[in-house]
Amino acid sequence: MSGLKIREVASVPTVSNVYSVYVRQRRDASTQVFSLDYGDRLRVFDATGALTSTRKWSSKVRCIAVADVEGEGQDSLVGGVGKKVLVVDHRGSTVWNINLESDVVACDARDVDGDDAAEVVVALENNRVILYNDDKDAIFTRNVNQPISDVWLEDITTDNELEVVIAEMTGKVSILTSAGYFLRELQLGDKITVFAVLSFEERKLFVTGDMTPILRVWDIDGNEIAQIEESDVPRAMATGVPDEISDIAYLVVSTKDNRLSFWEVEQSGKASRSERVILQQIGSTKEILYRRAIKCGNCGAPTSPEASECAACGAPLQLIEEYVIEEYIQESIDSITSKHNQIKLKDLDRILRKTLPRPAAYNLRRSLQAMIKSEAIDGHLDGSTFVRTEFKKRKKSVKIGEKDINNIETTLLNLLKETDSVDVARMERQTGVDRTILRRTLIILLGEGIVKGTFEGERFIPSEKTDMEYFVGKLIEELRAQAG
Repeated sequence: MSGLKIREVASVPTVSNVYSVYVRQRRDASTQVFSLDYGDRLRVFDATGALTSTRKWSSKVRCIAVADVEGEGQDSLVGGVGKKVLVVDHRGSTVWNINLESDVVACDARDVDGDDAAEVVVALENNRVILYNDDKDAIFTRNVNQPISDVWLEDITTDNELEVVIAEMTGKVSILTSAGYFLRELQLGDKITVFAVLSFEERKLFVTGDMTPILRVWDIDGNEIAQIEESDVPRAMATGVPDEISDIAYLVVSTKDNRLSFWEVEQSGKASRSERVILQQIGSTKEILYRRAIKCGNCGAPTSPEASECAACGAPLQLIEEYVIEEYIQESIDSITSKHNQIKLKDLDRILRKTLPRPAAYNLRRSLQAMIKSEAIDGHLDGSTFVRTEFKKRKKSVKIGEKDINNIETTLLNLLKETDSVDVARMERQTGVDRTILRRTLIILLGEGIVKGTFEGERFIPSEKTDMEYFVGKLIEELRAQAG
């Protein structure tokens, strides 16, 4: 038994063939269905199939997504035009224009990390997938073996962190973390030309279509559980839900006979034991990946968290304790906001990504809410802005005097002659100064844009263009300001 009730709500004729559709769930729970057609029109429908607006739009745009990419409470249109990713804001101004090496074939946009600004994922004709942060920085890029039919951002593991779902034309579907690491692979038939994800509270289902009028519905274990008969071969699909905990989902399908069909899919049963086990396995795999070291603790060689042992020396990869990651996140948020009593979540996220060991999973809004609740930080969320209202007194253990500062300056200059990075743990051992204040100072310099670089655990790596004497001078200047 599939536990699904499927009924057609509307079948709407279109003047031209619709080649891309997208369902946008607004914060007020209203649903908008966007369609692009070969008549150079962008049309907007409600969930019942009623047309609400239409505007001229180039059919050179091969895919469409709609989301608040700028984190300002206004929707933007995301599209792929040839070898470009475009984002057009609500005023019609182009805010993204990214050139790529291959044509864009699919795209999606949703808030992955809880900063209220949507990330953008694109799939390219050369089998490459790229996930961009809202500041146009590529979070990851990954190649698959076969041509891509579609790419989605979806919370498969129901932990408020979205996964990247890639459907290949050969029927293979891959689920990746938002850091680009492999979680699970499914084979859904022999061919996928159109693809969609149906997301219920405890159940994730996939809808596939090929060159026949029959759509197939699959569970997370790769079992076909239902079919939907369309009037003709499907050209594009999209899904949405009325609200986050609903047992009803919308499915919108465009077909070759110039029609848009609107379906209502009701989840009337429960996820099977097998489905629940699969989701638990995916969640467990994800947790291990995010805790596994990205450098071998034995030989120091770079490694991928997808491997269980070092390829260079064969040693098992170390696992980072979960509390350490959460500690890093809270420390970084505390340090960054000490210089910004008001900061937009998207700006805080941009800085936070530089300060955390990679890969690191987090939801910024959820982390801030937990810190406020536990009184680790005083402040509140005002829409998409965090407002800090009071600063905790620093512990005596992290106070630092002028003698210590001079000692740090000498030690740091000597270390930078040996290597182009700063090992915070080594600095602590050689100077006696608590690593907390050393990390905090480096995080502040990153946040202020005074220095550029990244953290890998306890190691800070300045960018290649960094003037080391300038870097040391600014670090000492900040230490004196904190001691003052």
